[in-house]
Amino acid sequence: MEWKDIVPVLAGGLVILVVALVVKPALLGEPIGLASPGPASIPKPAVYVPPTPVTTATPFPEGGAAYTRAFRWTAIDGGVQTTQVRIPEALFLAHRETPRFADSLAWGRYALADADRPILEDLARRIAPPAGNPEEEYFRMMNLIFFVQQIPYEPDSSTDSYTEGALPRYARPVKDGVEYPKYPVEMLVDGKGDCEDAAILMGGLLDALGYDTVLLLYSDHMALGIRMNEFNPYYAKYTPRYFEYGGKHYYYVEGTNYTTISTGNSTFWGKPFPIGDTQDGPIGSVRSETPRIVPLRYIPTPVEYHIRPVALPAGGA
Repeated sequence: MEWKDIVPVLAGGLVILVVALVVKPALLGEPIGLASPGPASIPKPAVYVPPTPVTTATPFPEGGAAYTRAFRWTAIDGGVQTTQVRIPEALFLAHRETPRFADSLAWGRYALADADRPILEDLARRIAPPAGNPEEEYFRMMNLIFFVQQIPYEPDSSTDSYTEGALPRYARPVKDGVEYPKYPVEMLVDGKGDCEDAAILMGGLLDALGYDTVLLLYSDHMALGIRMNEFNPYYAKYTPRYFEYGGKHYYYVEGTNYTTISTGNSTFWGKPFPIGDTQDGPIGSVRSETPRIVPLRYIPTPVEYHIRPVALPAGGA
């Protein structure tokens, strides 16, 4: 075979090879390359890189300025307990600049403030760790009550009740002085408060642990009611007092008036005000009145009113 005869054969072979390797795969959408024996290999997926989370701005960042308050109290077993609480300064100042409800029936909303909730949950769990049996559950509840009872009492009208040493902007003058119900974290930062402040703080802490509580509103006092199916401790020299609301029994719990024992020039702290005792305390209204029960999740009822036509003045529009 002469060279002139070989060239057409080589050219034809080259055309066939191009068609097989390039044109056909392109038309069929197959990857261009040399075929390999056996099943086609599956390409490995690319390494998954999660998207960078978008940082959500929070009104009270963890790294901001904060108040740190140390607390020391006597627990139910007589042992001395200590703990620290960190309150973001921005949260505290935001509460100070929030107007107060004049209607005391709405004060339970302070106990359930969303911004305070994480702080109360953390504090409540440290004071009262989860219990394993009913006896431990009782100790758990009482330790939390004792913690609040031992925060010093100071009336709203006293500048000593506020960390700034001055009455807050929204402290409201009333006939007998000043009224300023505090958010729970305000009470913790100030380290002092009066009866409604103690009831609000105690209600928030107990609610954070899952207890059902209400506010007990007297003519000149506020305390807390805690739901219990039955409470008749063997040590009680009194008949525990409860109040019925919605078919449930709420036992009286005092948030202030932690009893002190004085001997000579010394004062000993360590005698709590027990649950259900409404007769041995110094507050006359508690001994003689039936309180109004205010749920923490109280929703005010719209006031009924009447619209009357009013005559326009002569020539008025």
